[in-house]
Amino acid sequence: MSINTNCCSSFGSNESLAVCSTDGVLHIWDVRSGQEKQQYTPASHLAASFTCLSWKIPHHRDKQELNNPKKKKKKLKQKESQEDKLEFIALGTAVGDILLYNCLNGELVFKYSGGHSDKVNSIAWLNESTFYSCSDDQNIVEWNVTAQNHICKWKAEKREVYSICIGPHSKTILSAGKAIKLWDLKTKELLRRYAGHSTPVISLSTVSPPSLSPRQDASVLEALDGLYFLSAASEDRVLSAWQVRNTKHKKIALCSFLLPSEPVTFDILAPNIPDCPTYLLSLTQDGEVAIFCHALNGPLKKPLSPTRTIKVVTEDAILLNIISATFDKKKDGDSPVVIVAYGSDYNVAFEQINLADHELQDIVIIRKDPTKSEIFMEEDKMKLREPIKNKNASSIAPGVPGHSVGGISGKKRKKLPSVGESQLTMEERLSALSVEPPPVVKETTSAPTADSFSVLLSQGLQSNDRDVLNQVLQHGNETLIRNTVRQLPIHYIIPLVKELTGRLQGSPEKCLTFVKWLRAVLSCHTSYLMTFPDVVPLLSRLYQLMNVRTKTHGRLSRLEGKLDLVMSQIASRKDDEEEQKPLAIFEEDSSDGYEDMMIDGVTIDHSMSSDDWDDFSDADNHVDEIDGGKLNEADEDLLMDEDG
Repeated sequence: MSINTNCCSSFGSNESLAVCSTDGVLHIWDVRSGQEKQQYTPASHLAASFTCLSWKIPHHRDKQELNNPKKKKKKLKQKESQEDKLEFIALGTAVGDILLYNCLNGELVFKYSGGHSDKVNSIAWLNESTFYSCSDDQNIVEWNVTAQNHICKWKAEKREVYSICIGPHSKTILSAGKAIKLWDLKTKELLRRYAGHSTPVISLSTVSPPSLSPRQDASVLEALDGLYFLSAASEDRVLSAWQVRNTKHKKIALCSFLLPSEPVTFDILAPNIPDCPTYLLSLTQDGEVAIFCHALNGPLKKPLSPTRTIKVVTEDAILLNIISATFDKKKDGDSPVVIVAYGSDYNVAFEQINLADHELQDIVIIRKDPTKSEIFMEEDKMKLREPIKNKNASSIAPGVPGHSVGGISGKKRKKLPSVGESQLTMEERLSALSVEPPPVVKETTSAPTADSFSVLLSQGLQSNDRDVLNQVLQHGNETLIRNTVRQLPIHYIIPLVKELTGRLQGSPEKCLTFVKWLRAVLSCHTSYLMTFPDVVPLLSRLYQLMNVRTKTHGRLSRLEGKLDLVMSQIASRKDDEEEQKPLAIFEEDSSDGYEDMMIDGVTIDHSMSSDDWDDFSDADNHVDEIDGGKLNEADEDLLMDEDG
């Protein structure tokens, strides 16, 4: 079952549909032709996606201007055609900015910033030059088209403000968080407070009376006495109807409308005649449209069930996604006409359903899925064609020129007794003439080629074999990866992207190799991915993953730079300390250390007299003469006697 998840869409004058896709791109479709007229992509569409949109209220000319005889008829017709068109769209973003887009020339008129500090939830136009916006920052802001800054701002809730709506006569505004509040636009005073829903109110709308002209001296509440408005909340299957009373104020809803599932948007077709029923249309999360018909004339005890339901399915009973639905206000009659837009953000189809043409309560429209394209091929082209054989043709075998195999005569070729020189190829003849022996070719393992890798990758993706995929995706050679991705069949590109996205969520060590594969896929098959209808949800998950992974990269880079600076300073200080160390150290001893000195094994006392030093020197010279061999025989005998 297809579930509707896109609530950022709106019809304008029943002729155009504006849809904000999940990637932050505005698409404007023509309801009559079903073709996309314009597409606008802001510079910050990935960082600040669109959250809400609102068509500008058309300008209504005064009667004096129409009755002015000085103006020509041609100019009046041109003004009528230009003013009837909705020229501007106000777009709220997730960062609090509001963009004003011109539908006629396809350009951005102005960017309003500074009013909100959080996501913009709803925008409501008061007239052709003034609009209001609410946000998660608890404030309601008033803007002017020609002014850069906001006019005024006031706090409406203690929590988020999810929806706003301009009341009848353009003197009041309704705001809703979980409770619903009625404000005076002139004094910004709180007039009424209603209980609301247990969950956030996502949409508000007033029921305009057929003809109501209050007194000129009437107060704001007296002018709104007896009027109704409706509200829808998230995770709530009930639409509630409330009534504004000047006296006997009640905070609870008068009646409720029971839906088959949670509401996405709703639209109201007010009656042109008093006491006629009001038609209510609501698009649900299950992808169907519920229609109610009820005259708002008092409280009800039980919730009302839908009188009609609309579904769009394929021939295989597959429910198609309905993007938006509205009533055709231009067609008058007893039974309303519903305009339904179904498909996706990039392929939208439209259907006009007149409720009077269908008798059953459950209306089921069988249509083709606009997101899928059909390829037709003739049956003759699917058959294999065999080549035409000519029996009279002759083939020439390599070797002797003119030698035929199976010629016209059909005789068999005689076997030659031996292989002659004429039957050798040119390579064999050159190798026979060479003197050097042929080189010995060693058996080596061949490097993986792109052909084998593309086949293995196709088999692994088709059978979801983890071993084969691990064997292929572990290689990080960029040339091999690029050639493999180029030769991969086109219908395996989406499974490969899904496989790589799942693997990137694993360990960061292996992400470098997977990023190379993913980059090759995006660079080689960008044109195919642009034609794939569900490429935005597929790549949004990948973009969020990479955004989370690289969120702290800037801080880590700055930290790494600071650490490198600290380490370089520490290293420079160590080098300075090493340079200041002395190369040699000389320690001078005191005089007491020279008390005992040994000279040639003799202890010298520093207290000896000069005569003792002379005797010591003579003895020393005597010893030197003995060592030099200058002693005579008598001296030798004398020395021998002394030794004895």
